[in-house]
Amino acid sequence: MDGILMTDALTGCAVAVAADGSSARVSEGGSRTRAASVFFPGCSMLNYAPALVSTLSDYLAQAGVVDGTSLLCCGKILDFEDDGAARRAAVDEALRRAVEAAGTERIVAVCPNCAAALKRALSTEAGAPGAEVVPLPKVLAELGCRIDPATAREVLAAKGFAGKDTPKMWVHDSCPDRGDYDFGRGVRAMLPPEMLIKDNLEPSSRCCGSIARAAGRYEAALAQGARRAEHAARHGADAMVTACMSCAASLASAQDGLPVVHYLELLCDYPMNWRVAARPLSLRFLIENEWKAPDGGRDFALLPAREGEAR
Repeated sequence: MDGILMTDALTGCAVAVAADGSSARVSEGGSRTRAASVFFPGCSMLNYAPALVSTLSDYLAQAGVVDGTSLLCCGKILDFEDDGAARRAAVDEALRRAVEAAGTERIVAVCPNCAAALKRALSTEAGAPGAEVVPLPKVLAELGCRIDPATAREVLAAKGFAGKDTPKMWVHDSCPDRGDYDFGRGVRAMLPPEMLIKDNLEPSSRCCGSIARAAGRYEAALAQGARRAEHAARHGADAMVTACMSCAASLASAQDGLPVVHYLELLCDYPMNWRVAARPLSLRFLIENEWKAPDGGRDFALLPAREGEAR
């Protein structure tokens, strides 16, 4: 399978990503054109499922929904790093300038965390041009995308689930989506109605554990993920589905009782083993990074594994 080779819509840089997500390189010198609507996969999709970046970028462009794709990091990960506040402020400002320079009015975000970070950075209160940030599940649902029941069964079977022709799925809503539930509502609209456990919108539902994991509190993260799965099982769930790849990885790593799927696995027939996904959140393209290589390019930043965290 080929990797990604593209011109980033928000920076004009040439970007190349290996098919397995193990490495990436970015070079200056590309020409930036106006991109009124931009697809924003975020670091999670870039690291966990780089093949889906190209698939969805092409699909959305052909549907006339986006004019280009940006592989930039939203900057949220900086909240968990030393001097993160100052660096996050600089990244937010750089994102605002890039969006304004590209003439971008709408960003289609894959990740709920990216959507929240982009809304913060691009709010009119922050002096930004006020670009609209739209969840990908909502866009796909409005385009008429629906998850095929047979495909859903096959993906779950690839994860070891067997026994029911109509498995019941519990939608886990990620922390930043609670309130408007735009990501979660889009997922629910695409799931086969007979497979959806209805009325499970929970304003007070618990975190999957990914925030604790990002902060280096791995035992707490595992405990939180296990509790979420136990909660879903008590409500009759045979599997958990989420719109957040970080949630999927956390929930799958925390327990063996319920299969965990990201809705794009079901929609695109792309089953993933979240426990062994290669280099989780290792690659990121921060707009603040300086060019250092003699040829005018450089490798993406690689995030080092922290003590106690499996790679």
